[in-house]
Amino acid sequence: MKIIELIQKKKLGKEHTKEEINFIIDALMNNTYADYQISAWLMAVYFQGLTEDETVYLTDALIQSGDIVNFEDLTSKIIDIHSTGGVGDKISITLIPLLVAAGVPIIKLLGPGLGYTGGTIDKLKSIPGFNTGLAISDMIRQLKSINVAISSNTHNIAPANRTLQAIKYTTSLMDSIPLITASVVAKKVATGAGNIIIDVKYGSGASLKTAEKAEQLANLIVKVGKKLNKSITTVITSMDEPLGRAIGNSIEVIEAIEFLKGKNQTSDLANLTYEFAAIALISLKRYNSIDEAKEYLKYLVTSGAALDKFRQLIKKQKGNCKVLDSYDIFELPQYKITCKAEQSGFVNRIDGYKIAYACKLLGAVRDKKNDDIDRSVGIYLNKKTGEYVNEGDILFTIYANKHEEIELVKEYCYNAFRISENQEQPKNIVYKVIRDDQNV
Repeated sequence: MKIIELIQKKKLGKEHTKEEINFIIDALMNNTYADYQISAWLMAVYFQGLTEDETVYLTDALIQSGDIVNFEDLTSKIIDIHSTGGVGDKISITLIPLLVAAGVPIIKLLGPGLGYTGGTIDKLKSIPGFNTGLAISDMIRQLKSINVAISSNTHNIAPANRTLQAIKYTTSLMDSIPLITASVVAKKVATGAGNIIIDVKYGSGASLKTAEKAEQLANLIVKVGKKLNKSITTVITSMDEPLGRAIGNSIEVIEAIEFLKGKNQTSDLANLTYEFAAIALISLKRYNSIDEAKEYLKYLVTSGAALDKFRQLIKKQKGNCKVLDSYDIFELPQYKITCKAEQSGFVNRIDGYKIAYACKLLGAVRDKKNDDIDRSVGIYLNKKTGEYVNEGDILFTIYANKHEEIELVKEYCYNAFRISENQEQPKNIVYKVIRDDQNV
């Protein structure tokens, strides 16, 4: 078997066998063939696609390329909620303490963010001292102690996937539905959680731009999971504009803390957090009604129970808990620039991609896995879609350390806003929930 023959086969749209997929992943792991040959195969996959069976074969090969975590008697109780990535997506930071407060064990292995979407690990690292380098054994001990543990995915978990991800990113193949499916499902199955919920994003601030594409991905994730004996729930959500008001690293953590303190309870961030948490409780058969679950979850926030769990997590992982009381503990940027609206009217759209690109110019995200990022910079949206702004009101705020980039950042941010006389109704963030081929 030769890689060039398999490239040719997929280029002609023919279906691979399980053995051929395994050969390709073995070649990737053993460095038997050059990266450019793997890239050529990925490009053929991008244009010709993979069948459902091929996607299952690829997913399984990625899983088998490394270790599979076994939590034994804890497995059925643990839940893992994963997002395909979006601008301002700090949902894990609000969701994890809330679910832990509800008595749900959560363990998460996360990779660094690539491109313009950022990563939860990068955000948590903005908390001084927060240790994201836990070994699996340490995570299990911590899980038994406080019901939650978070670490970087530096372990031998689906290592072939990490290599494929890097090639996909550098060759602009991040929006291939079967390749996304294999990547997401492989990571989740290999990390051992018994209950999996995937947030599938679409819109200008996500890899997939339309709800239709997101639904294709969500359905395929559920089907592949089922063939690998994992029940996966997918929630399709809109990322046409940033989630919440803060985009960056430390400022996103601050926004999440504000939510956990019981503030901004009618925001899009709050709405999505409660929706996801309620779906999780229903999937665990703790509640039958979304509304009843939400009522309980809101109590956990207003009572301070969710914030207490976040404090426990920070303390256990050696972070400075003073960040919960004083945001000056975070590394602060050199410049704070408030930018005013140039006209009056309703904000009817904020382009997620343009805001994300502006953040990238500030240095908040990375292009390559080993790039340094600036966790102190970011953009705060003082006005969101549906709100009225008067000319001269602060529209957005830039936090920066590189003065030379500020004018270009301003330009991208101003261009992201669409302001008009008439108010448009904002879209529902949650488009659809899919589980085991059943639309909810």
